[in-house]
Amino acid sequence: MGEVGFSRRTVLGAAVAAAGVAGLSGCGETDWYPSDVTPDEHVIRSLLWEKELVTARYATAIETGSGPADLLERLRAHHLEHVDALTAALPADSAAREGSAAASEEPTDPAPGTAPDAEGLRVLEASAAAARIDQAAAVSDPGLAQLISGIGACEAVHAHLLARA
Repeated sequence: MGEVGFSRRTVLGAAVAAAGVAGLSGCGETDWYPSDVTPDEHVIRSLLWEKELVTARYATAIETGSGPADLLERLRAHHLEHVDALTAALPADSAAREGSAAASEEPTDPAPGTAPDAEGLRVLEASAAAARIDQAAAVSDPGLAQLISGIGACEAVHAHLLARA
């Protein structure tokens, strides 16, 4: 009679699969988001953070003369309007409602010492516009999904304008 043996790889694979099944069985009992933050608010906060970084990049580009100043000022103003709209979309009791608008008044450049040119800003805008599709799909409020889609459309236009600059 032949010996029945299991390879180490088979045993290890079975152990990993069993651990995965055991881990997944408890997923329904835990909250994915903290109780005071809804998934929609999480998306808004993420967008606000992105917008603060983008406005900082525009501020750096304007200060260093890395592109047509009038165009960069207009596009940065659009992003600040997006911050205002997103802040207004936060729940009334959100602590970030007041802090986001104040933080975007004087943004800090996330990459000091590097000034993006028009092409770098174009890539940033195109990437942001592409990300809005998934973010709009991730929220449950139709009005918020529309706002996020509108922001993405604006960013796509920004990318087009920067490509022409």
